[in-house]
Parts: sequence; C-alpha cells; structure tokens
Amino acid sequence: MAVVESLLNLFRVDAQVRGLRSRLTQAERYLAAQEKQLADLTRQNQELASRRKQHQASIAANELEMKTHDQRLEKLRNDLNSATTTKQHQAVLTEMNSIKAKRGEVEDRMLAEMEQIEKLAEQFQTIETQTAERLKVRERAKAELEERRNDVGARLAELETERTQAAALVPEKVLALFEKLAEDYEGEALAAIEEIDRRNREYACGACNMHLPFEQVSQVTSKGDLITRCPSCTRILFVAEEMRASLVKK
Repeated sequence: MAVVESLLNLFRVDAQVRGLRSRLTQAERYLAAQEKQLADLTRQNQELASRRKQHQASIAANELEMKTHDQRLEKLRNDLNSATTTKQHQAVLTEMNSIKAKRGEVEDRMLAEMEQIEKLAEQFQTIETQTAERLKVRERAKAELEERRNDVGARLAELETERTQAAALVPEKVLALFEKLAEDYEGEALAAIEEIDRRNREYACGACNMHLPFEQVSQVTSKGDLITRCPSCTRILFVAEEMRASLVKK
C-alpha cells in the first residue's frame, strides 16, 4: 500500500474517532461546567459562613462590653445614691453619662452587625436555591454523559483499534507529521486537491484555497509514496479517486 493511500486510510478512521470523541468531550465539558459552578457556589457559601461567624463573634464581644458597661452603671447608681456632696454627685453623673454614651455606641454596633447577619441570611437562601437547581442540572449532565458513553463506547473502542492498525502502516516520520498537523488543524491533516479549471490546469488546496501548480498536482497523482504539502497551509495533499481517474486518462 502506497504511503499516501495509507495516510488516507488513517485520515478517514481518525476522522471517525474524533467525531465520536467529540460527542463524549462535549458532554464531559458540560458536566465539568456544572461541577465548576457548584464548586463556586460552595465557595461562596463558605465565604458567607465565615463572614457570619465574624459578625457573630463581634456581637458576642459587644454583648460582653455592654454587660461591663451595665455593671459599671449599676455601681454608679449606687454611688449616686450614697453621694454626700454636690461635687461627688456631679462626678458620678458625668461618668454615668459617659458610660451611657459608650453603651449606646456598642448597641449601635450590635444592631449593625445583626443587620449584616440578616443580609447574609438572604444571600444564604439565594445560594441554597441556586445550588439545588444546579444539582439537578448536574445530574442531568451526568446521565447524558453516561448515555453517550453507552452509545459510542463500543464503537469508539473498535475505531481506536482500527486507527492503531492504520497508523502502524504509515512510516514513522510521516506518522509524526500527520499527528502534528492533526493537532494543529483539529484532525484536518490532509487536504484534497480541488479542480478549478481543467482546461487551464488550475487547481487549489481544498482546505485553504491556495493555488497549486499543475506540476505539484501531477506529482501527487503519480507518486503515491511522495508526501506533498500545500505551500500555504502545509497540509498533506491528496487527490480524490474521481479526479485521479480523469487526470490519468488525460
């Protein structure tokens, strides 16, 4: 079997393998996207939980501070009742007013922290709803992936075996070139030569439409072991059987 013919056989099998793999890849990517969104929601939930703990810790600290102020106010009230001079009375009142002002500031901070916790509770609810919806989507994505694996799994395994066998018939250096071009062009390593005008011997690369000299076309037709590449896109050129027959007759 000529090298180009072996390449064509590999090219055709490879296209089928890539087609089936693509179906699986699409389903895998869709599932991965759902997993990522769920991970993002989990991260957001954890961040909210961390913020809530911080607010709760702040409230606890404020409650302790308020308790300290209340205890001090209680003592000052007793001192006020036992004051014997105007100066003592005024000093106690001044301190009581200062403590009350501080207590008011603490109370305001507590209220602000509680408001933040209420807002966080709303955000928790939103994330919980989004997570429940995303879990359903993920389960559907899992089922779709499993269905596609069942549909194409056996056939894909067969084709991959065929591809391995076809690749074994291609010389090592040529195979390396094919694999590189297939990677660069998403499987389109070969390009058919297209006939533009037979009378004027005008031909072009079927992939990039680059004009090809007739000598190059003739070379591809007559020398099955010679690898000829498009000077523009660098794909390996081949001639379809119908065109080959007409060129040979000519």
